[in-house]
Amino acid sequence: MNILKLFLILFSFLFLSTGSFSKEDFEFPKNEYKQLAGKEFLDFRMIDESGNVVHLKDFVNKHKPVVIVFWAIGDQKGTYWFLPEFNKLYEKYKDKVIFLAVLLSRSTPKEVQEAKKFIPLKIPVYRAYSEAIERYKIAKIDVPYIVLITPEGKIKRIMIRPESYTRYEEPRQPLTKKTKLEDIIAESIQKLDKYIKELIKGE
Repeated sequence: MNILKLFLILFSFLFLSTGSFSKEDFEFPKNEYKQLAGKEFLDFRMIDESGNVVHLKDFVNKHKPVVIVFWAIGDQKGTYWFLPEFNKLYEKYKDKVIFLAVLLSRSTPKEVQEAKKFIPLKIPVYRAYSEAIERYKIAKIDVPYIVLITPEGKIKRIMIRPESYTRYEEPRQPLTKKTKLEDIIAESIQKLDKYIKELIKGE
């Protein structure tokens, strides 16, 4: 294991105490998120990087699709392997799509800024806790949890665990037999690129 990877793991453990869900945040019936695809988005409150309270509804119905990635500091592979690759989609589509990186860890603004630099993560980060977790039925094992919303406010698609061979999509899509982390992430990014293009085109 090289020094960088070791440091990434140690960094993730460092934030586990401050950057984690509480136990009650996890206890929802398994796979309830399957019922969300095709329905209206669910609003929730969050705090932006300047400390202002905003709502998801402030970003929806602005003539642009919205892509949310729910994440948590301490989720080592999803945070430190997938999110840097997700930056590529942000850079490619940020003029046509509203991207929100919604942090579900109980972190301070300083920790958020340090994590953004370290990952690195270019997407604007918003902190949201139990309200977002409950409404989108997010379990700890399900992050990163990505929601694609049409300009009209419909949840078009959900992808969870995009860095894992157990990743899941709703509407359901078949899984490949890829097992290498890099290959799985590359495939997920490719699929998300396709889905975002479809959102932009209104397909």
